[in-house]
Amino acid sequence: MSIKLIAMDLDGTLLSDDHVTVPPRNVAALRAARDRGVKLAIASGRSWSLLAGAVEQLGGLDYALTANGAAVWDVAAGKMVYRHLMPHAQAAAIIALLHREGIPFEVYCDGQNYVRAADRLLVREHNMAGYSEFFEAHTCFAGDLLTALAGRDVEKFNLFYVPPEKRAALEAAVRATGAVELANSFGNNLEFAVGGASKGKALQALAEHLGLTAAEVMAFGDAGNDLEMLSWAEWSFAMENATEEAKAAARYPAPSNTAAGVGQMVEKFVLEQ
Repeated sequence: MSIKLIAMDLDGTLLSDDHVTVPPRNVAALRAARDRGVKLAIASGRSWSLLAGAVEQLGGLDYALTANGAAVWDVAAGKMVYRHLMPHAQAAAIIALLHREGIPFEVYCDGQNYVRAADRLLVREHNMAGYSEFFEAHTCFAGDLLTALAGRDVEKFNLFYVPPEKRAALEAAVRATGAVELANSFGNNLEFAVGGASKGKALQALAEHLGLTAAEVMAFGDAGNDLEMLSWAEWSFAMENATEEAKAAARYPAPSNTAAGVGQMVEKFVLEQ
């Protein structure tokens, strides 16, 4: 079977180390694959609001798996085709907990990411190097998060920095609010969505929506939030810079994100150059 869908993590995978730029070799290979009818999907821990830069550089995208698989967006239609959300009551309890602990975080809802306005400088201090300007331009800073969320269910929480000595207790407190899926994608961050949400399940749902099997899906990743996706897709690649867990989950190795590993593997296995 030929590859008909390519799903790509962003940070540490599709993007360079500035967390903004898509290497030209990746852009060229993915555009060529799309011209041949292959569907392109970003599979990210980010919210839809934080994908704009990558989508513009690619020049076209079909689907976006966002918030670690809590939602799948049909880009052309501008709507969700799959969602697995955290109930508002649970999200409200977690927001109160994180405020008490003084942890800098963002919360995703309906494709937008929200940060409490009073935490803007704290978030900037712990955000990824070189990424803050883009982040702040696309983030909704709210005076009160519960008012901004207005009773809505949410997609995901991203905690920018959790002190190592607080991590175990904080994870236990979050789990006490209800079922959650915990993951991390870099450094001392912590990400969680409602129990059962993952990039792997979202990718399977998208494949079913398109009538595809795992044998027709290519996936790229580098971190803990990519494991289920890499385990499911038959054409799965872990970047050279990936964690050992991601490398164990994937079927094939790929060059690093800084070497345009995604583009190189698309050239070899899709474009057959």
